[in-house]
Amino acid sequence: GRAIGFLPLIYWGRFGIPYGIPKPCQLTVVFGAPIDVPLEGGNVSKESVDKYHCQYLMEMEALFDRHKGDVGCGHMKLKIM
Repeated sequence: GRAIGFLPLIYWGRFGIPYGIPKPCQLTVVFGAPIDVPLEGGNVSKESVDKYHCQYLMEMEALFDRHKGDVGCGHMKLKIM
């Protein structure tokens, strides 16, 4: 990669065809209630960012827990790193 300045990526699609038809997979999309974040202008405090980030992560975990049984993942626990 260093000799040419970038790292070429090769992926294998369906039937082993490189750069071919993607392998099908189930994708589930869910939506939660919006998080109301007040407009603070240019003076956004670290405490405010931390507060709403924490709220976002809690809502993501709640969404996962609410819908994981619908897609056969009832035994799993969401781990946000």
